Amino acid sequence: MSRHLSCATGSRAIGDQAACHALLNCLIKEFALPLSLLDDDWRKEPLALPFQLYRRAQTRQAVPLMIRMPDGTRFLVLADRQDSLGSQSYLSGVFGKRDGGRWQLLDSALLAEYMLDSCSSVTQKRNPELLTQILASRDLKRAIVAHFGDKTTQPLADYLSSEQCLWYGHPAQVAPKARLWPRSLRQEEFSPEFCVPLRLHLFEVPRDGLWIGTNDLSDQQALAGFADQTNARPGHANISMHPVQAELFLADRRVQRLLDARRIRDLGKTGFRAFPTASVRTLYVEGHDYFIKGSLNIRITNCVRKNAWYELESALIIDRVMKHLTNAHADSTGGLHTVAEPAAIGWSPFDHSADDRIWFREQTGAILRRNFCLVEGGNECLMAGTLFGRDLSLSSNIQPFLARHLGRAPTPDDLLQWFGCYAALLLRPVLNMFFHHGVVFEPHLQNTVLVHRNGHPFKLLLRDYEGVKLTAEHGMQWVPEETHARVKQSMEYPRSQGWNRIAYCLLVNNLSEAVLALTYGQPQLAPAMWQLVRRELQKIRSTLQLPAPELDDLIRGGTIPCKTNFKIRLAAAADKFASYVQLRAPWKEQWA
Repeated sequence: MSRHLSCATGSRAIGDQAACHALLNCLIKEFALPLSLLDDDWRKEPLALPFQLYRRAQTRQAVPLMIRMPDGTRFLVLADRQDSLGSQSYLSGVFGKRDGGRWQLLDSALLAEYMLDSCSSVTQKRNPELLTQILASRDLKRAIVAHFGDKTTQPLADYLSSEQCLWYGHPAQVAPKARLWPRSLRQEEFSPEFCVPLRLHLFEVPRDGLWIGTNDLSDQQALAGFADQTNARPGHANISMHPVQAELFLADRRVQRLLDARRIRDLGKTGFRAFPTASVRTLYVEGHDYFIKGSLNIRITNCVRKNAWYELESALIIDRVMKHLTNAHADSTGGLHTVAEPAAIGWSPFDHSADDRIWFREQTGAILRRNFCLVEGGNECLMAGTLFGRDLSLSSNIQPFLARHLGRAPTPDDLLQWFGCYAALLLRPVLNMFFHHGVVFEPHLQNTVLVHRNGHPFKLLLRDYEGVKLTAEHGMQWVPEETHARVKQSMEYPRSQGWNRIAYCLLVNNLSEAVLALTYGQPQLAPAMWQLVRRELQKIRSTLQLPAPELDDLIRGGTIPCKTNFKIRLAAAADKFASYVQLRAPWKEQWA
């Protein structure tokens, strides 16, 4: 009994710490750094440190980070470094005090309350639902840690493990594990972290309402990618859904009327046996040619994850553009490797209103994505979010992974060499595609798959065509003139918006987390890694055939855009309206 209580207490503590770390990351990146609220001279205020931290700050290599908010609220934590992009490891609990109050140790709930009050006073925006979502995210983290208990796990054993072991989610979202499931469902049944397979839910629908878009596949090949068609009646097809999406679909009166009229048939959970990946709605079917990315009309982290009809069509256009550019312009793509999305489907009853047809098509919409594991090897592919994530004790995943492949602990030279290879594989294609072809990838950690050979970077795959955009002045030339205006609108970005997106994803979301993970316990290595990034940027610049003023400024030490994931949640607005703050490039100068 005592051991059980100890495990439960430990899982609660780790889940709480992970939640606090995500909250702090948002506070530092979006408020403290851009608004100059981070005070490194904590000694100027008498008794600035709580007694619990004072001795540790004096005797250990720990940096006190004091955040002085405009409303008088203070936050204080010990970190392993001061980082210009706000990526650091935390070495203590978080202390806080309101104006005129006393310091107290904050758990995640109290930290969230303090942050929401203080940051709302800055933005003049408040989201009454956000605290509930933050606590739901924390609770799921606790449940995940408790589920594994003392079990031995290897998050980087193979590709599926890396998708299932992103235990703490996005490191700079305030509620990365918030999932607004129907109340009747248990998280453990459908969350990837619990490693439980599910059966896709099948419906038989009339072919006359079926939209099928394909590149290099026949309609029948595409349909077979989504579901076994053997038992479909003539003039009908079987389509598949995530079982949670199916439950939501079946609850709608329009669907119930079609079932009652026997125009569609509910075939139940008879589809492929699949595992949810880190995105929750993209499903991995072992040995199958494709991943299946379906609609899931619930909020996950920061967005409702339905497949909008125009995004399905844009994914197919991007698939064709990628094939053309890699075949006809391979010398100017920077060694690009992507994951093809050759088909999409959606169904709607032809005799319903236009609004109803859109609703049906988006509820049933799904995309096929090539299963790269069949070519690259499932044991040699890893999703970057988990590669640079934390284990069940909040330690770095990648360092034991490298030690396992090296047969020894990695040396500083090993870490620098590994990082240099990874950074080159990431930066070259994304920047070449932007400056040469006007293609705006979203190369964040979850869209990046590393193919390794004995632990060493070999190839990098970029995925998620639904999220790829094209610059108005250059990239939209690849889109056929007859394309629907709404599809064009969904794909088009001004150049400045495209640059903000790729610079944030490359440098803040992706590479800064790689640096943090690789220098865990050795923060003094971080400046050398950032110098490797700067030198790689210079190499890329020397090969570009077109003007690149944004890159020129970045190399000189200009600012780096950081997406405001927290601020947009405070405003209760859609993620696509998120803005950016500017952070100092980490190679510009070293902090005191």
